[in-house]
Formats: sequence, C-alpha cells, structure tokens
Amino acid sequence: MQVLWVFLLALMGSAGFGQNTPKPIFENDRENFSNSGYLKLSWTWEAKAGNADAPIFHLQRSQDAAFAHAKTIYKGPDFASFRSGLNNGLYYYRIRAALPDGSTSGWSDPVLVEVKHHSLALTFTLVGLGAVVFLLTVIIVVQGARRTT
Repeated sequence: MQVLWVFLLALMGSAGFGQNTPKPIFENDRENFSNSGYLKLSWTWEAKAGNADAPIFHLQRSQDAAFAHAKTIYKGPDFASFRSGLNNGLYYYRIRAALPDGSTSGWSDPVLVEVKHHSLALTFTLVGLGAVVFLLTVIIVVQGARRTT
C-alpha cells in the first residue's frame, strides 16, 4: 500500500501540481472597499528558470473565505481584470497560474473586497442639490440675456 502512495505522489509531482511554478501575487491590498460596485484586480507573476512560458491565469471569486462555492470569472494571459456590477457584500478573490506544460501554481493569498453602495438618501440629496444648481444657473443666464437686449 505504501508503494502505491509513493507512486501516486511521484506521479502528481511529475504531472506538475505547483512544485516549481510560483504563485501569482495580487498588487491590491489584502482588504479593499468599494462604494461603487467596481474594482480593478491586478497581479504579478515571476517566472522561474524553466517556466518562462506565458501562463494562463485562473481568477476565482467566492463569497466565503474557504472558497467552497468558488466561481472562475477570468481565464487568460492578462495581468489584470476589471470587475463591475457587484452588489453589496463581501467578495474573496484568488488566482493561480497554469503553464502550457500542464503545471499549475498554488492559489495566491486571497484578496477581500467589501462592496457597500451609497445610500439612496444620499443619492437623492445630491440629485436634488444638482437640480437646484442647474435651475439657478438657468435663471442667471436668462436674466443676463434679458438685461443685454
């Protein structure tokens, strides 16, 4: 039985399960806040000798820190991803690199993003203030035009 385990571990190591592939590192802070529902995630990746091929990055999002229900939201060669349309809540992101030879890195340290949109009361207050400024501007322009004619 031990021989079987040793064989399986050796097979996994030769198939490339992250032994020599470095993890990507997020450039974002570990904890982020957004009141608009969008953000840019960016990362770096340092190739080691023998791993100079361009990787394909796998970016996952989850609403729990354990990534039990993770969803892959990006798969590609770019070093950044723009996310928008996020509802209020907590979002966790992680990323890994996959090389053409089949090897993959381990998952990066997760990044937490808290999304909390502005309240509707603030929104209506600002819209109302904008309407007042607009109407006052129209009144000033109209009065100025009447006085010059």
